[in-house]
Amino acid sequence: MKTALAASLALFLMGGPALAQSADLPKAIYTDPPRDAAHPAHMEAIRIASHGEFMNVVVYHPAGSGPHPAILLIHGLPGNEQNLDLAQALRRAGWTVFSYHYRGSWGSEGRFTIEGTKDDADAMLAAMRDPKNAAAWNIDPKRLVVIGHSLGGYAAGHAGAANRDVMATVLLAPWDPSLDAAMFGPLTPAARDALSERAFDDVEGRLAGTDAHALAADIAAHGAAYRLADDAAGLATRPLLVITAARDNQSCKAPNLKPALAALKDDKVDYAEFQADHGFNEARIGLETRVLLWLAKLPGAPPLN
Repeated sequence: MKTALAASLALFLMGGPALAQSADLPKAIYTDPPRDAAHPAHMEAIRIASHGEFMNVVVYHPAGSGPHPAILLIHGLPGNEQNLDLAQALRRAGWTVFSYHYRGSWGSEGRFTIEGTKDDADAMLAAMRDPKNAAAWNIDPKRLVVIGHSLGGYAAGHAGAANRDVMATVLLAPWDPSLDAAMFGPLTPAARDALSERAFDDVEGRLAGTDAHALAADIAAHGAAYRLADDAAGLATRPLLVITAARDNQSCKAPNLKPALAALKDDKVDYAEFQADHGFNEARIGLETRVLLWLAKLPGAPPLN
């Protein structure tokens, strides 16, 4: 069984074929759990405040009496890809999953800023730790994991490092805005605006209080401070999984974080790379499988399969 599983994982990491044919896929990928009439799986729409402004949140509750371990799932910029297939697989595996929209995105109150995404992640974790909320949501605040994709990876890196009660962190194609500061910074305003319209061509109508030009100007002015590697010391204290995509931009491959972790002699970090693009569009089953198998090794994780 272990040999077959190792072979299957090798295929996943290479973007190999026939993933669905493997008998070693976690059942949460393809099988609904038994229905619990007393404690059925369900979805809940809530709002959580960050700095006095409310964010829209969806909670995916698993079946079972609980309390359940919980995952904070953080989307990228602007959030077209929310990784909800991953959220559903995690729920089937017994995790409660919180998916939210930053302030100023997708109808959440306030104005969107890159810096604000870190505050929003902290606010979400504070709400999840609150004893009254934890009881109401049937979660165990001592078993919290943060998963972030793209800009969400940047926010998750901060949250995992700063909130020492988070037991593990997963970074999916984590964006390091500081690496793009070198691209936007030297440009004239006109050239920067032209580039921003290509780099951020999907933010129109999705973010409040900003646009492609303002995002590029922010990165040019402050991007040097938006360094993913600054969180290396905090992340190195607990389990960390970093998954990148081979056909992605260099700024989303953690090129500065990896050596920073190596310098700390971090033995709690695992790496994986898929032959895929930034959204892992050709490796969704492999991505879900890699994350589920890794999470299953954490203390207090729900048993897999």
